[in-house]
Amino acid sequence: MELTADPTPLELYRAWNDRLLAGDIKGAAELIDAEHWLEKCLGLTEWLTDFEVAVGHYVKNMVTPWADLSMTEEEVVEGADAVTVRFRVEATHVGEFLGLPATERRVAFQVIRIVRVAGGRVTGQWAQLDLWGIHQQLTQ
Repeated sequence: MELTADPTPLELYRAWNDRLLAGDIKGAAELIDAEHWLEKCLGLTEWLTDFEVAVGHYVKNMVTPWADLSMTEEEVVEGADAVTVRFRVEATHVGEFLGLPATERRVAFQVIRIVRVAGGRVTGQWAQLDLWGIHQQLTQ
């Protein structure tokens, strides 16, 4: 996604997220404010202030364990300095997740993500995955 000169929070979020999903970590890093970065993925990380550490957790938890991952936005709320997105993820479990080895099962789960922006850059995020729902799908 090509950004306008003065992107809205939603445009910035989508460009950043598209780069993350494509595995373009360098491109995603170009859209963040590393000096003010703050992130928490509830259930998977503590508060993180370093984007490179956060990306490491992202790769470990949301890239390596999954194949054929797709995200569908179901609800978007845009504010002046944040975007809240509720989306559905579908993926195939191909690596360890929540201590469970690969099951090759196809799962679907909800995520709520609040992404903060300032000065045309992403400054952090707070995300909540349906970890219990994922666990149930992988173990039942």
